[in-house]
Amino acid sequence: MTNDFAEVDLKMQSQLENVDFTVAGELVLANLDIDSKLAESEELSIWEIAQYSAVEWWLTEYKVKADAPNIEKVRHYLEAFHHLCEVEDWERATTIIDITLNTPTNEKLRDLLITWGYYQQAKEIFYRLLGKLNDKWDCICLNGLGNCHFHTGSYQLAINYFNQSLVIAQKNLLTEKEVNILINLSSPDQEIGNYQKSIDILSQALKINKAINNPLGEGAILTNLGSIYDSIGDYKKAIKYHTKGLDIARENTNLYQECVALGGIGNFYFSLQDYHVAMNYYEQQRKIAEEIGDSQSFKTALGNIGIIYRFLKTYPEAITYLEKSLELAIEMGDLNGEETALTNLGVIEVELGNLTQGREYLEKALNIAKMIGDRRGEAHILFGLSQYYYRCGQFQQGFTSSQKSLKIMAECGVTINALPLPRWYKSFLKFSQRGKFQLTIFLLFVLIGFPFAIIVFFIITLWWGLYAEVKKLSSRVGKNYY
Repeated sequence: MTNDFAEVDLKMQSQLENVDFTVAGELVLANLDIDSKLAESEELSIWEIAQYSAVEWWLTEYKVKADAPNIEKVRHYLEAFHHLCEVEDWERATTIIDITLNTPTNEKLRDLLITWGYYQQAKEIFYRLLGKLNDKWDCICLNGLGNCHFHTGSYQLAINYFNQSLVIAQKNLLTEKEVNILINLSSPDQEIGNYQKSIDILSQALKINKAINNPLGEGAILTNLGSIYDSIGDYKKAIKYHTKGLDIARENTNLYQECVALGGIGNFYFSLQDYHVAMNYYEQQRKIAEEIGDSQSFKTALGNIGIIYRFLKTYPEAITYLEKSLELAIEMGDLNGEETALTNLGVIEVELGNLTQGREYLEKALNIAKMIGDRRGEAHILFGLSQYYYRCGQFQQGFTSSQKSLKIMAECGVTINALPLPRWYKSFLKFSQRGKFQLTIFLLFVLIGFPFAIIVFFIITLWWGLYAEVKKLSSRVGKNYY
């Protein structure tokens, strides 16, 4: 398994093998027309001439190995960009980061860095350009910063940047850009559990998008809506939106959106506990993510595959996939991905009886969830901690933790279907909502049946422990006798 992941890492870092970087750099240099700028040498200082000369060197002389990471394959562009920023030649600087590279996603360099998961490098670009040119570029930079902060778990900061970008887009009637920003703006609200607000934002985006007839915009909106409805347990709407989003992505040959939609459908089947079908969709997502170099989707697919193995009780495979997902999340600075991987690793350790290790994972995940404002994540972690407390015989703490978990879920608008509970328990909860009589029966079940079940579990555990000790003792006596 480790060797398989090593091969995948090489593929993920080799998306640009067929590009001649020397030729590409020379073409960019010709477009920049640095020679005409250097012709003004009498007006330039020695330091400025050195900066422009450095731009020429990076774009024509820089050599890179074929198996180098993607960030090294575009290093000459990034260095040239920063040298131009040093002399405040903002127009030429934007020309570099606005180039479209020959990759499977056919993205501009500034967007490609985000797809690859190089959020810090992308942030540096957007911060350097912000406020230096015009409204169009401020809109691009603010939206880009929102994306970077969203992917690294700084949700409130992401919302602030998206809102600033949205104001500029609306002011300048950049309708298509406005739709894109609204789609992005809905994502952090979804992550922190503001599902209705996220739905309202996407509904607004859908209305605007119909006026400009942008199929890819519609596909992205529908896929995001599918994820929200899956989160709150409205599975009928979830699969409807996910399926339509996938169809649109395939009709328009957009591998990035196809990748996201496949993951969403995988989530839908996972929610229905149809793990093998979910696994199939996650594997499709992983394969496309690997092909196009989409680090975020690749990391997410690995984590979801690991979670399925966890539910199937195939723990070695689960741990392998989750640890790889955790490694990528930390490398990318993705706090939400780190939290998710730690949560599931913690639950696995608890289920395996490694209680101390399990609690350490869960508490670390809980700290991250509180820091980034991931309320649904916090609820899942609290539920995991409740299982830890029950295993330790700390029933009051376990009950308190599980109740906090359910309370947060309810406040986020999550339905009973989406709660992390066994089906028989969900059935009892639904039964209790039919009327006062049914509610009374349910409460009696909780007050009498549930504590009784815990007591029985405790007695069985105690008896099994004593039985094991007696068996060991008799075994030792038997050996001594013979």
